[in-house]
Amino acid sequence: MKLLRPSTLDPRPSAPAPRPSPLVTRFFREPLVHFLIIGAGLFLLFGWKGNPASSQGGPQSTTIIVARDTIDQLVAAFTRTWMRPPTEGEVERLVENYVRDEIYYREAVAIGLDRGDALIRRKLRQKMEFILEDIAAQTEPTDEELERFMTQHREKYLVDPQIAFRQVFVGFDQRGDGAEEHAFQLLEQLGEGADPDVLGDRSLIDHTAELSPLWKIKKDYGEAFGKQLLDLEPGGWAGPLRSGYGLHLVFIDERVVQALPQLKDIRDAVKRDWAVALQQKLKDEAYAKIRERYSVKIENPTNGIASVRAAEMEKRL
Repeated sequence: MKLLRPSTLDPRPSAPAPRPSPLVTRFFREPLVHFLIIGAGLFLLFGWKGNPASSQGGPQSTTIIVARDTIDQLVAAFTRTWMRPPTEGEVERLVENYVRDEIYYREAVAIGLDRGDALIRRKLRQKMEFILEDIAAQTEPTDEELERFMTQHREKYLVDPQIAFRQVFVGFDQRGDGAEEHAFQLLEQLGEGADPDVLGDRSLIDHTAELSPLWKIKKDYGEAFGKQLLDLEPGGWAGPLRSGYGLHLVFIDERVVQALPQLKDIRDAVKRDWAVALQQKLKDEAYAKIRERYSVKIENPTNGIASVRAAEMEKRL
């Protein structure tokens, strides 16, 4: 006969598992406790991986040199911010903060915290491009280079045509449906030598428009009016041209054709555009050179897009 243990024969029900006290529960909910736990995890990770900085770059990676130029930059930044130079103690704290940044940066890179972070990747890319932009900024172009650049991009620098004209106005408010017919009658009279100052309807529009760039004329009278005005030949009355005000009979007094200005007149603008183009050129060439060292494999991008679209269709259904 098999003997049962006394605990098996005990008729009393088993006691419930003890619940943690409210104090313990509140303790583990504190954000500071979470921070300490994460810190302890990183400490154990460092211990398991060894010295992260030295494992990446050898003993030299654990040496931090704070150069005189670096200290000068820290002092200059402090002075710009607080409008006074830092005290000796503040300089020490600036240097120690710089060292702390450098140590945390090296340790973070060593354990791969920089990988997979889009913000860090973008910042590092920007720093690489800033270096190339600095190189371009230190390059001084010759006048020949600027002339060649201006000719290659002539559409950007062409001076707008300028036109001076006289006009006789016919208003829709005054003439209604008969405005166009009345305008043609006035045009015939002008062709016969009638005085334009005594013809037309009263308005706030000047009878004479001084030599003005085409963009300003379009701004004052409308895009369609400016285009029609550009097609007219000087020396005779023409029209009627339509604007938002009404109808205009026009006599072109002077027209300056679109032309490329002298470099001396727009040198600063051309130099700015040349520098921007040079920066982009250097960045593109540097990237192309670096890109040659990499082998890029894109795994079925078309299939991936098809899968995403299929998933979206399923959601809609």
